[in-house]
Amino acid sequence: MADTEMTEIDCGDAMGIAEVADLYAKLLASLAEGHPVKLDVSKIERVDAAAIQMLYAFSKEHAAHGTAISWVSPSEAFIRSTRLLGLAERMNLDDNSHE
Repeated sequence: MADTEMTEIDCGDAMGIAEVADLYAKLLASLAEGHPVKLDVSKIERVDAAAIQMLYAFSKEHAAHGTAISWVSPSEAFIRSTRLLGLAERMNLDDNSHE
């Protein structure tokens, strides 16, 4: 892909059911634009399973379209939650995080 634009999304400090709809809309827009996405999850203090499952599904969809997702400095709470769900490795959190 020749386009070097990247969509950056700040996920804030909490990702619960109330925040998932707005985040999902931003993620869908980035997918439609075809840009790689950088998700800033550095401030996450609280995240629920629904949000992580949505991010996992989104990461798979992006991969299917040939665009990349990178994770900006995943917080300990975010890493811990993805590990509890068995998704940290599948979401490439260990290999694909940027500070």
